[in-house]
Amino acid sequence: MDNSQNVTVDPTTATFPATGGNSIHFLSSTAESRIAFKVKCSNNDQYRVRPVFGFLEIKGRTKLEILRLDGPAKDDKLAILWAEVPADEIEPWAPFKAGSQMGDITILLKAT
Repeated sequence: MDNSQNVTVDPTTATFPATGGNSIHFLSSTAESRIAFKVKCSNNDQYRVRPVFGFLEIKGRTKLEILRLDGPAKDDKLAILWAEVPADEIEPWAPFKAGSQMGDITILLKAT
């Protein structure tokens, strides 16, 4: 089974002024099971993301907020790692601590 498109993000890029700003994105699942996700950033000095860990219910959707702080103009990226989890999983970080990952999506971050 090809899981590459079970989780999508919209939009896939975010552009900010170097002085900072925020951007809203939506994660969506087409999977027939619950999904846990984890967000990693290539530049934790300039970016804050909420939530860092979370769940997508079956065929669900959730909001991802990205905040850019003032800093040098450069390109960065967010990687959203995801894994299918049982319906009774209560900790969204647990599958990643155990080394489970089924896929990932990248959001390109541009600061000008």
